[in-house]
Amino acid sequence: MKGLSKEVKSAIIIGIVIVLLLVLGIIYGQKEKTEVADTPTTTVTEVADETTTAAATTAAPETTTSANVTVPAGATVAQDANGNWALMNNGATVNTFTGIAQNEYGNWYIENGVVNFNFSGKVVFNGVTYDIENGKVVS
Repeated sequence: MKGLSKEVKSAIIIGIVIVLLLVLGIIYGQKEKTEVADTPTTTVTEVADETTTAAATTAAPETTTSANVTVPAGATVAQDANGNWALMNNGATVNTFTGIAQNEYGNWYIENGVVNFNFSGKVVFNGVTYDIENGKVVS
């Protein structure tokens, strides 16, 4: 910046500060929109092997309380042979299960036997409301 007048240097610095503030404002604004946005509430029930319910369940704006659904005895959330996280029982995916299941890493939202890492929102399962972020139960 040698050779520039004080006024030009000041104008450049002010311009940089304004740009930084705008960028920070955009980032903060996007974060606020994400945190404040209404999250859908979804009720889960035991579902037959249907491939179309995952997208519809995630976007459901209104739901009812599910019937009592239990995790099959001995089943746990684990990786299948393809590396997908799923509710596994004796080496097979329990693809008829939709609900909350757990492993040593926590509780997970399962849709048709597979952890739905794309889901964030509320799930009512057996009368309990769970907050889900990217498939994991957070409260």
